[in-house]
Amino acid sequence: MKRLLRSRANFALAASVVVLVIASVGTSSASTDHNLAATGIHRATVASAGAVTKTFSFIGPRNSKTATVVNINGLTINARCNSNGQPVIFAFSSASQADILGRVFDGQGRLHSIHNTSFTKGVSVQLSTSSSDYDASGSVLFETSAGKVVTVTYAFDNATTLGKQNVCTVYGSFVAT
Repeated sequence: MKRLLRSRANFALAASVVVLVIASVGTSSASTDHNLAATGIHRATVASAGAVTKTFSFIGPRNSKTATVVNINGLTINARCNSNGQPVIFAFSSASQADILGRVFDGQGRLHSIHNTSFTKGVSVQLSTSSSDYDASGSVLFETSAGKVVTVTYAFDNATTLGKQNVCTVYGSFVAT
């Protein structure tokens, strides 16, 4: 009987120590969040619940009209085909403070960097390549000062594509928080 009571007492003691440690960590974290907020620094957040994932596809003839393929969280991406059947892709921001960073690899394996840390209203960023090789793929990441994030993975190809059709294509997917 004494042995049973001693093991229960040890278990209760261990459990109370764990509860105290957890409680102090939670208080410390709240104190840190308050101190960070006072200095204007924000804690990193992970937002996976409620994320939006969608795909998009633009297929157009030469001289096609501009179509919006992505429009979420302050990021708009438009696509069209120019008179030579080459894709023309631009990104726009409606956020007052945002960044856009990305990389595109063309069919020759050349890297095209996309970098604008002042991506705000009225600014556009070209997402298609300026080289003569338009079969390419890439990704861009967009973030607003409010912590909204959009990750876009896309590809594009010039005429002739899709089984020798005389069209250009822009397609891909995005994840937004």
